[in-house]
Amino acid sequence: MYNAKLKKLHPHIEEEVTLEINGFEFTGFSTICPYVIEEGKEYPVFISFTVLDQLDLLELDEENKELARIEDSYRYYIRGILHENYIDAGIKIYDDDGYFNDYKYLIGKPVELLVDRIAVEFLDNN
Repeated sequence: MYNAKLKKLHPHIEEEVTLEINGFEFTGFSTICPYVIEEGKEYPVFISFTVLDQLDLLELDEENKELARIEDSYRYYIRGILHENYIDAGIKIYDDDGYFNDYKYLIGKPVELLVDRIAVEFLDNN
């Protein structure tokens, strides 16, 4: 869980949010948002990813922690260190669907993951 600053809401796509966490800014989709959110405020969030087709995970030669957006799409290359159920890309991005079970041999190594979107769950802020 992180406290994320909501940088921008899309005027026409209700689920699109641009967040900043620990200096990393990215655009994702709010999968769960149980309350009204406002630009400029901070909210507790859980970050995961969505893959629509098949997982594309590669081992890298050197460590690089980043979220690299592919042009103006929602797709990202997530680069970081693989853990059992998340990638540490400067922020932890969790594997909710068990994709990493097939890649246990890469745990602790630098990897690159292509995702179709970054999923954002806004958590209860009480």
